[in-house]
Amino acid sequence: MKLKVNPNRMNLLKLRKRLKFAIRGHKLLKDKQEQLTKEFNNLILKLIELRSNIEQKLNEIYLYVEVLHKYLPKEIFEKLCEKINSLKYFEVTEEKQSKFNLKQKIFKIKKIKENFEILTTDFYFNIFVVKMFALYPLILELSNLETLCELIAKELQTIRRRVNALEYVLIPQIQQGIKNILGKLNEIERTNIIQLMRIKQLMQ
Repeated sequence: MKLKVNPNRMNLLKLRKRLKFAIRGHKLLKDKQEQLTKEFNNLILKLIELRSNIEQKLNEIYLYVEVLHKYLPKEIFEKLCEKINSLKYFEVTEEKQSKFNLKQKIFKIKKIKENFEILTTDFYFNIFVVKMFALYPLILELSNLETLCELIAKELQTIRRRVNALEYVLIPQIQQGIKNILGKLNEIERTNIIQLMRIKQLMQ
């Protein structure tokens, strides 16, 4: 699509300023895209490592659950778990933060009780409870990290669309508009020179 502008010097100056602004904006967006891509890749590596850590801890917890189910009745196990849940050892709080100019809601665990109550003398159940509570902060960290990765991915898509629009649409249109105006102005200048030469010939 061609820019429709009158071929005069005022519009030529405006287009040149607009081109300079578009090229600068394109460069800034490309720099931001590169920086965000780098940060995104670092976060992905951290996310993979955190997922692996959580899966390892979950496998350990599953082993204790299997041992408990072998000798502890299911009803008793569920009641103990409900009791643990009702005691509210932790409180989850929600905060707002801005990272890479992206607004995000993050979840944090606020510790309420320093020590866990021993609900049973069962050794394996107590270890199971301790490992479960140690897992909660990691799960929230994983959730916050995944949300940040999603926000960065969406921002990268937006930036990429803008970069492509500037690089392949707007900047070529402005450059073509400048070229057209220069062509028209040169043509007008040549026409004026020819007319002046004819007038001079007639006067002679």
